[in-house]
Amino acid sequence: MNINVGKNIRMSDFIDSKDNRSMLLDLTVTSSIGAQPGTENISETLKQYNTIFDGIILNPGQLEHHANLVGGKLRAAPLVRVDWTNAYRDKEFCLPAATVKRVSLSDGADALTLGASAAVATFLLGFGEDLESENIKSISLLARECYRLSLPLVVDIRPIGGNISADNYTGSIKLGASFMMEAGADALILPECEPETCKLIGMWATVPVIMRCDEVPTSEKAQRMLEAGMTGIVLSEKSLPVPGFDGKATALRSLLHQ
Repeated sequence: MNINVGKNIRMSDFIDSKDNRSMLLDLTVTSSIGAQPGTENISETLKQYNTIFDGIILNPGQLEHHANLVGGKLRAAPLVRVDWTNAYRDKEFCLPAATVKRVSLSDGADALTLGASAAVATFLLGFGEDLESENIKSISLLARECYRLSLPLVVDIRPIGGNISADNYTGSIKLGASFMMEAGADALILPECEPETCKLIGMWATVPVIMRCDEVPTSEKAQRMLEAGMTGIVLSEKSLPVPGFDGKATALRSLLHQ
């Protein structure tokens, strides 16, 4: 008997159980750096794209106020990002980050109450041992809570700190993936990386692995990701204002679920 039947059902909301493929959209950066092109009106964005994607990652408040535009048989499943960070604010931002912080905005029980199909947590790398250790502790405790609630936990790996360089970028992604599987993640979101790294993680990962892209990949590039063992693709908010996004996203969905 599968004691995690509830978790498996919720996972199938955004990872198609027929082909084990997933296409997600992430709209949560607005809580850190404000509305970006294509996200100025979340209601209109959701109305336009909620039938293209398998799931859409939202902040708790976004989901609370737009629950009628997600979920159900024909619309994208809602996933809730349970944390906030100022790590994406650079020196040009109106309120640049003096000290990088990551705080919890929600938890598993709240995400479940909001109707989320999964909780999404951010794992920051490259900002020093204190932030990294606190981040690991927070996600580990969240994983235990999500396990009790039969709620999937997706961890978004972000090696973006000042300690990340071209020399250790790939190693940081591998380390982050290993850490988060040990912590209890049910799925991973990786930043774009070399095909060899994708293939390595795709081979030894024991959970679904989804690749984050800032633009809609070409069919050839998407096919290489799938062949490397990726479960699917999550598009960031940066992809929205690109001309022809609707057609490109629809074509990508057809490729993923062919």
